Amino acid sequence: MIGHLGVEPLAAKAIATSLIGAVIWIFAFLIFGTTSLVASQYGSRNYLACGEIFRHALVLAVGGGLLVASLCFLFAPGLYALMGATAGVAEQGIPYFRIRCATIPMLFSIYAAVGFLRGIQNTFSPMLVAFLMSGTNIVLDYALIYGGFGFPALGLRGAAVAAVAAHALGIALYLRLLFFSEYTGLYQLKSRQLRLRRFRSISRIAGHLAVRTAGLRLSLVFATAVVARMGPVYLAAYEIVFQLFIFCSDTVDGLAVAGQTLVARHLGGGEVRRARRLGRMLVIWGSAGGAVFGAAYLLLQEPLLALFTSSAAVAELARSEAFLLLIVLQPLNGIVFALDGFILGAHDTRFLMWAMLAGGLLLFVPLTGLSFYLGLGLFGVWAGFSLFMLHRLAANLWRLWSGRWEGAFAAYHAPRGG
Repeated sequence: MIGHLGVEPLAAKAIATSLIGAVIWIFAFLIFGTTSLVASQYGSRNYLACGEIFRHALVLAVGGGLLVASLCFLFAPGLYALMGATAGVAEQGIPYFRIRCATIPMLFSIYAAVGFLRGIQNTFSPMLVAFLMSGTNIVLDYALIYGGFGFPALGLRGAAVAAVAAHALGIALYLRLLFFSEYTGLYQLKSRQLRLRRFRSISRIAGHLAVRTAGLRLSLVFATAVVARMGPVYLAAYEIVFQLFIFCSDTVDGLAVAGQTLVARHLGGGEVRRARRLGRMLVIWGSAGGAVFGAAYLLLQEPLLALFTSSAAVAELARSEAFLLLIVLQPLNGIVFALDGFILGAHDTRFLMWAMLAGGLLLFVPLTGLSFYLGLGLFGVWAGFSLFMLHRLAANLWRLWSGRWEGAFAAYHAPRGG
């Protein structure tokens, strides 16, 4: 919907998305780490430990969320200037970004809740809440961006308000389920007991995942900053292609979540052979899922571009310089996403961290800078991103077939791990 407001609002939203993604996904360990830790304890039937992990993750979510939101709100103008935003883009983007900051503490808390529920093998509740949040966001986007249903037309700011309202709904639903129902009584979530030992246990995975995610997001922020300096049309086209990539990633992420929860549960219960079989299946299913998206993007290229933008220049740039690479790599990307979840479920987070830093900071960032220097435009940037994904594919496949993830899980649960 934002794309039809014009090029500058879409560019302003692109920068905000990149900045918010950079800061909030550093805290993605609240989902992924919590899921892996809870699932392994669930596999060994240590239900009190499951609840204990969630309580500590929630404390980190609230405290970290308030700190990050305050810093983002305060430094919003400087962040937009750092990203190379033009005056028009910054004028529209800074208010949007500041309103979106209110979602950060809520989002971090949702991360912890989702991680806990996935860990205890409940993926239905997070899916249902996500659908309700997304539906609310879509309806409120229409109402507040364009003034539908008698609401005021707030433009880009209306999109930010809609996001805040959707996140507030999500928090309310999770609080009701986790703290005001009998469903989680077995895990004693209402206990106020906190242990330094448990914070240390979480921090071992959290540190690796935070650094990994920081490397990824800083690479993407750098790419966005480079494209922003090419002009609003390039930035808008980049945002469209990137959002289609993320849509595939988020959807195939269902396989990654399944792989993560199941491998952690199998390993927690001592079922190593089942974990190995699961890894092989994820390669097949990940490739198939990515192929479906590649075919869909090939067949629906024009309708998708028309859906995202009414600018002929933006659509032509996305079509001519990036769309083919997006389509071709989807089957391989699907394997990457699926195996990320598998390796994470085995608590092999140190490997994931170093693989991401090598691919993002030593491959993608230099190639993006070189593309700008050589005048290769959006094609050069997206070609660099494609090589980055091929690096991740090779690294994940090698780790799976080498079997070294088994040693990583055993090392994490050695007595010193608490």
